[in-house]
Amino acid sequence: MALLSLTRTAALAAAALVALARGTPAAGQAGVEADVKAAFLFNFTKFVDWPATAPAGAFEICTLAEPGFDEALARTLEGETTGGRPIVRVTPAAPELARACHILFISRGEAAHADRWLTAVRGLPVLIVGESKAVADAGSHITFVVENNRVKFDVDEDAASRAGLKISSKLLRVARHVAARNGS
Repeated sequence: MALLSLTRTAALAAAALVALARGTPAAGQAGVEADVKAAFLFNFTKFVDWPATAPAGAFEICTLAEPGFDEALARTLEGETTGGRPIVRVTPAAPELARACHILFISRGEAAHADRWLTAVRGLPVLIVGESKAVADAGSHITFVVENNRVKFDVDEDAASRAGLKISSKLLRVARHVAARNGS
């Protein structure tokens, strides 16, 4: 069973890197787009390093999203681990509860409230992922974009670094655009 899980995890990680390098079809279907973004969120756990000050215990991917996305992410995360820790999906009830998250995903439907959530986690080792210009402007570290019918992402390496996060060069190489650390 453990070998099967490890093989599945390795296969997902490898497939995600290939997909990231090419861009992944969005196919114009909300369900497919949600599945693709859910797979990306899972794989971000493999290509971002969190500092020792990050919350201990289960690895929490927190979402502020519609139920369809949450269902896609729950399917993707079922039985998965990162660094020997189980990965769980959580919907924080209030911004201050997001401080226990490792990843905070803010959907375009929640973009109007992004400032409140980002203020609550600013300076903490929480990877902020969004899917709208409003969330990117508020300070997300990774922003999903759909370009030429493919899901891609932009990275603000400087903002991630200020939060104590180190994004792997492998992930940076497949990003559509990278705002480099310290403006370089």
